[in-house]
Amino acid sequence: MKTTAVRLYGKNDLRLEEFPLPEIRDDEILMEVMADSLCMSSWKAVQAGADHKRVPNDIAERPIIVGHEMSGRLAKIGAKWKGQWSEGQRVTIQPALNYKGSMDSPGYSYRYCGGEATYVVLPPEVMLVDALLAVKGEGYFQSALSEPYSCVIGAMHSLFRTSRTKHEHEMGLKAGGRLAVLGGCGPMGLAAIDYALSGPVQPSSIVVTDRDHKRVARALGIFAPVAAERGVSLRILDTDGAVDEAALLREASDNELYDDILVMVAIPAVLEMAEALLAFNGCLNFFAGPLATDFYARINYYDVHYMEKHVIGTTGGNTDDQREALALMDSGLLKPGALVTHVGGLDASVSATLNLPALGGGKKLIYTHKKFPLFALDDVPELAKKDPWFAPLETILAAAGGMWCVQAEQYVFDTAPEVSGDPSVARKEA
Repeated sequence: MKTTAVRLYGKNDLRLEEFPLPEIRDDEILMEVMADSLCMSSWKAVQAGADHKRVPNDIAERPIIVGHEMSGRLAKIGAKWKGQWSEGQRVTIQPALNYKGSMDSPGYSYRYCGGEATYVVLPPEVMLVDALLAVKGEGYFQSALSEPYSCVIGAMHSLFRTSRTKHEHEMGLKAGGRLAVLGGCGPMGLAAIDYALSGPVQPSSIVVTDRDHKRVARALGIFAPVAAERGVSLRILDTDGAVDEAALLREASDNELYDDILVMVAIPAVLEMAEALLAFNGCLNFFAGPLATDFYARINYYDVHYMEKHVIGTTGGNTDDQREALALMDSGLLKPGALVTHVGGLDASVSATLNLPALGGGKKLIYTHKKFPLFALDDVPELAKKDPWFAPLETILAAAGGMWCVQAEQYVFDTAPEVSGDPSVARKEA
């Protein structure tokens, strides 16, 4: 059968193409992808091409499908997996396979497995490492976002401090502590705020910084009521033009240092400020992955010694982290719609991926079977004045507080044209 997919051939060489998939083997599964969320990590892979550590050297001749934050349903089950999985079952995957120590990962390394596609072939290692995850909740966009949530959940679980009585590490976010999320109103920062407010361990206070007025206002509108309801102090600081950002952060914590800090931007000055604001036995997680291999920032080793500071970095989550995200979504505690600011069809994916940093906002959600330009949710009221297709969507989003939701997704499935075939024919999904 054929698939339509976005493939990487080299640095900044992405192509939307239709091509045949091989017939699945007994140890493989055919998956129909319904939604995929674009990740900055994909943009970095596109910039690096074959120089990326997860991307094969021969992509010019054997291109890979990009995208790794995918959800969909199983279309055909190989003989080995029958009885364990069934056709039509809704699923997502954890792309950090770590199969026998390999760096290979869907969205980076496979010719026939990546999220920016209508159909993909799941290689046996996805099932062998238990990275294929069943989805219970409604819709598809939430489970696509369970992968980025797993990254911040993994980051939170990796925070640590040392026991004061034994030579042991106490893992995880400090209960009742002070948490700072620097550069935290982008999609991953929002996910971190959401999890800190919704997870099993909560800080007493969260202070977030960002330099984008619009993103700060949006984050406050979404999460301030949640924080108040759950008894957590939340302050989101607009630091654009701030003369002394560190002073603002000290003031926001009543001049107390922070027990845990997540740095969501790859800026040396921000990292250095974060280390200076870290409390005794505190932990700083450098979450933002830099593109440059010679990225450096200064650290005060006097304080590392006498203040027993801990500096770590994490990339990605694991299967347990993603299962935790899915469970929190099922419980209604997380707000995955908060991460989505743009939506588009598969035909919008190439341009969106190539220009991801310049687009701003949060997550760019791609409906892989559909064909329509990428649009910002904030622009829907204006778009509705010119294009009647947006009028019902405006009503749906208004009822959902401006956030993407299952009803909006279903409207796209019901009315948007197919990315391949007759563009006038809409796809209706149950």
